[in-house]
Amino acid sequence: MSYFNEAQIEKIVEIAFEAGEIAVRAQNSGDFKVMTKPDNSKVTSADIEVSKFIHQKLTNNFPEIEVVCEEGNLREVNDIFWLVDPIDGTSSFIQGSSEFALNIALIKDKKVVFGLIYAPLFENGKIAFSDSNNNLVLQDRHKKTYTSFFDHSESKKILKIITSARTKDCDIEKYLNQFYPDYINNFAVERLSSAVKFFRIIEGKADLYLHFRPSMEWDIASGQFLVELMGGKVKKLSFNENGFEIGEEMLYKKIDFINKSFVSFIGDF
Repeated sequence: MSYFNEAQIEKIVEIAFEAGEIAVRAQNSGDFKVMTKPDNSKVTSADIEVSKFIHQKLTNNFPEIEVVCEEGNLREVNDIFWLVDPIDGTSSFIQGSSEFALNIALIKDKKVVFGLIYAPLFENGKIAFSDSNNNLVLQDRHKKTYTSFFDHSESKKILKIITSARTKDCDIEKYLNQFYPDYINNFAVERLSSAVKFFRIIEGKADLYLHFRPSMEWDIASGQFLVELMGGKVKKLSFNENGFEIGEEMLYKKIDFINKSFVSFIGDF
């Protein structure tokens, strides 16, 4: 069963939709400021506005649960806490792209027990979360439910890979040579920004999500929960002189909130 009941989940979804509208209005109007954080990454006034909104709404509705936001003050937290990325894909947001999302996850004892991804403009708007029975729910921005297209077929002619624009082709080929040599001449790569890549996995439109750079916990916690709902995995990925090494599933509540590289898949991949 889910950590939350149906009424609580409906409230979380409502918060996500309202937060998404704040982001969409800011992008459409261009009325936001772009700033540089100490780590040289970009943040906008819209990120901060959405962060404050989600923080306030979650605190009002779930006062017993701490909230950790990317744009907030990071600190040591209890064993149960919200993990929020108000605008995942800030660079895409700044450029006017639809490839941005907001992520809301609940962490309990270092594991994700609830996750939601809302991409208000990507492919006409998509949201993914779980119901009170831990069933995956996929809806468009008008709350119309659609189904996953996941193909459980054991035989695939083409290996479909989702990754980011910064992933090097040579690294993808090294990974395939090591783990899937049969597909070295039969694979297709799609490159997207932010957590919208997880939609490709949970909808069955990609077999592998390869991420060869470190990430932050709020980038992938929600996606990991949704993939695991479908029996999939998000696992640590490292590289040494012997090649790639696939590790254990991601855990959360690290002091610096930094994740290693990872690979995500459902089924045999």
